[in-house]
Amino acid sequence: MQENRKLTKPTFDNLSEEKRHLIIRTATSEFARNGFENTNINTIAEKAGISVGSLYKYFESKQDLFLFTIAHGTDVLKDVLSSIVPAELTLEEKLNALIEAIQTTSREQKELIRLYSELTSVGNSELVKRLSYEIEAVSATMYTALMREEQKKGTIRGDIEAPMAAFLVDNLFISLQFSYASEYYRQRFGIYLGATIEERDRSVREQVVAFIMNALRREEEP
Repeated sequence: MQENRKLTKPTFDNLSEEKRHLIIRTATSEFARNGFENTNINTIAEKAGISVGSLYKYFESKQDLFLFTIAHGTDVLKDVLSSIVPAELTLEEKLNALIEAIQTTSREQKELIRLYSELTSVGNSELVKRLSYEIEAVSATMYTALMREEQKKGTIRGDIEAPMAAFLVDNLFISLQFSYASEYYRQRFGIYLGATIEERDRSVREQVVAFIMNALRREEEP
C-alpha cells in the first residue's frame, strides 16, 4: 500500500499485526457508523484498547486515520479483482465470479462498503482526490482492459467504447454492492424484487450476467 506509508507514522509498523488490524477494524466501524465528522477519535482509541496519545503516535490526524482505513479497503478490492479479471475464463464466467464476490464481500464487509461514501464528507483536499482516484482506478483499469480484450476477441460489440462499457458495468456492480451492504438499498432491492431476493443469489447472478451480455454481445451477421 504505497499511499498508506504517507498516512501512518513509522511507529504504526512496529505494532503487532493483531494490534494494527484491531485499530483498522475499530476505525472502520466507527467511521462507517457515525460518518467522518461525527466520529470521536477518543472513542476509537478506547475501543481499540489504546490511549489517544498512542493513537496520535501512529497517525498525524483523524483524517489520516480515516483515509488509511479506506486505502486498506482498496487493497481488498484489488485482491478480489486481480484473482478474477485476468483468469482464463469466458466473459460470462468472469462476470458471474465478480458478482459472486460482490455478494460475499458486501455482506462480510458492510462497514467498509459504507465507508467509501464518507469520502465526500472529508473536504476537498488533494489527498482525498488522490485517494478517490486510486480507489476508482482499480476497477476502471481492470474493467476497461477486460472490455478491450473481449472486443479484440470479437465476443462483444465494438461500437461502444471500452471505457464506457466498463463504466456502465461498474455502475451496475456498485448498485448491487450497496444493495447488499446498505439498509436503504437493501429495502429498495426488496421492493423491486421481493422480500426473499437475498436468498436467491444464483438467480441474481444469472440475471445480471444475462443483462450485461445482452447489452454487450455482438449481433449475429444476417
